[in-house]
Amino acid sequence: MNLGNVVRFWAGWNPDGEAQRAGGRSLSWSELDAATSRLANGLSARGIGRGDRVGILSGNRHEYLELAIAGYKLGSILVPLNVRLTPAELSFIIEHAGCRAVVADPDLAATATAALDHANLSVERFGFGEGEAFGAPFDNLRRADAVDPGVEVTADDVAYICYTSGTTGTPKGAMLSHGNVLAMAHHSILADRINGSCRSYLPVPLSFTGGLVSMWAPAYVGGATLVLDTAVEAERALTAIQDQRITHFNAVPVVWETLLNHPGFGDYDLSSLRVIGSGGAAVPEALLARLQSAGLPMSQGYGLTEGAGKSTWLRAEDAVRKIGSCGRPLMHTRVRTVNDDLQDVAAGAVGELLIRGPEVMLGYWNDPAATERTIVDGWLRTGDLARIDDEGFVYIVDRAKDMLISGGLNVYPAEIEAVIAGCPGVAECAVIGVADPKWGETPLALVGPLPGAVLDSAQILTRCREQLADYKRPRYVILRDEPLPRGMSGKVLKRQLREEYADPARLS
Repeated sequence: MNLGNVVRFWAGWNPDGEAQRAGGRSLSWSELDAATSRLANGLSARGIGRGDRVGILSGNRHEYLELAIAGYKLGSILVPLNVRLTPAELSFIIEHAGCRAVVADPDLAATATAALDHANLSVERFGFGEGEAFGAPFDNLRRADAVDPGVEVTADDVAYICYTSGTTGTPKGAMLSHGNVLAMAHHSILADRINGSCRSYLPVPLSFTGGLVSMWAPAYVGGATLVLDTAVEAERALTAIQDQRITHFNAVPVVWETLLNHPGFGDYDLSSLRVIGSGGAAVPEALLARLQSAGLPMSQGYGLTEGAGKSTWLRAEDAVRKIGSCGRPLMHTRVRTVNDDLQDVAAGAVGELLIRGPEVMLGYWNDPAATERTIVDGWLRTGDLARIDDEGFVYIVDRAKDMLISGGLNVYPAEIEAVIAGCPGVAECAVIGVADPKWGETPLALVGPLPGAVLDSAQILTRCREQLADYKRPRYVILRDEPLPRGMSGKVLKRQLREEYADPARLS
């Protein structure tokens, strides 16, 4: 039971079926199987085998996924490197993971070179493309021999070390096994009804767990065609959905907002879409209504790197009835909410969300102390505050680290953000806590307008007074011209905002 068997299976069952398409080039399942065996044999000839870590710093391209599948066949471990990190940050990950090799594309060759100059270990270098901007040409690894390498790989072998985003501190490497990823893929296939007739669009970066694991793996395991793109851009995405007859597309809420706001949105034929999904943040009620009125029923999910990217799912038919929920646990997954002593809280009460299931990581790479703190008696501590209703639907209240305490009372920024998101003209909003001499902390709302919209902070404060208790209302509202800073997953980088607005002079 391993991820390498997937391409072998589909190469036998559907050899001429389209496995993936990128940049106008298509690969059938039989071609993908042969290409990845040639690559696996080339890596093996360079001494890279079971358990060896291979870092990859690249945008979306065929070769990225070929390298992942070759690694499956060898039992080596892929380390996706965040393309937005600095050389110093990348150096930490490469050294911490103990990478034997690093592969980079030409656009990131300088960054990769600088990162390895900082790293205190010897690393083989391979570069995509024809030039040698970074190490030996990647295609030199391909061997003429397409015979399967025949390495015994088990469900418990590590497939990926995915480093956390570092939004709350030093990144940690979550070890995701073949079994973890297969379990997540199988329960996603059931939830999203993925099969060989489906075409999945993936423009989000493969270099974060959402792209490489929770979005690609279900399409790969389910035998669907993957249509890979290099960027999330409204016109490009709408054209791809129309021309490629896309059936499945998952993206964070801000992407769906961007598509709906495109002036030509109504001119595109999107009738092929069967399942559209979102994660990373709650879908505002106003956005949900706009999608539904456009005939696009939105499903929503919740996951984190340590759980292979997906653990709960809200079906489109429940979206209105359970507004604000991220759904119920997927098959074989259990959830509970607990207090600080890890004792269960009452139904409907807020507590830390714990997850148990086959998708939960093996642990953190070279960090047994962090693993012990995070996985307790088989339960993954998510660090997210949530409530679970009497039907088992999960509602994420906020990150435990984002919660602020004002006058001794807990204030959940996500609750305030949901209210502000309903104001006409609001494109995005983030609420953080700032120091207050009387209350300890007080909420600050940072709001971005839709193009052409005129926002008034007094209007926003009025809405908050109407819908929020006094201690929850933001004391400050700042209208920003520049977009909120976001990580690759689309989540707002609140730690960066807290640093930016730590100076009281910025609040006046």
